[in-house]
Amino acid sequence: MIHNNQIKKAHFSLLQPHPIEGDKADINMLNEIELNLDVELGSTPLSLRDIINLREGQVVALDKIAGDNVDLRANEQWLARGEVLVLNEVLGIRISSFNLDEENPDRSVE
Repeated sequence: MIHNNQIKKAHFSLLQPHPIEGDKADINMLNEIELNLDVELGSTPLSLRDIINLREGQVVALDKIAGDNVDLRANEQWLARGEVLVLNEVLGIRISSFNLDEENPDRSVE
């Protein structure tokens, strides 16, 4: 059993602000971190039979049409919305929005 005379009030030293002038981290080191950038052009459900029967040169129809916006993800996190372009026979993405307020797949609608 604990008696009132055994309970003591805790005493803490005051917290002091720590100067960070000389301790500022060099944010430029973050420039060298590599991320995986993914863009999903579309999707389609296929049965295992359809996948097994795929042949070279066959066209698989996706659920998006030319000109639709695509979502860009960095390390599986929604980053931006963009449109697909062809530049000198290479696919590219033109960023159209970084707006986090617009609806994106990773945000739940409340």
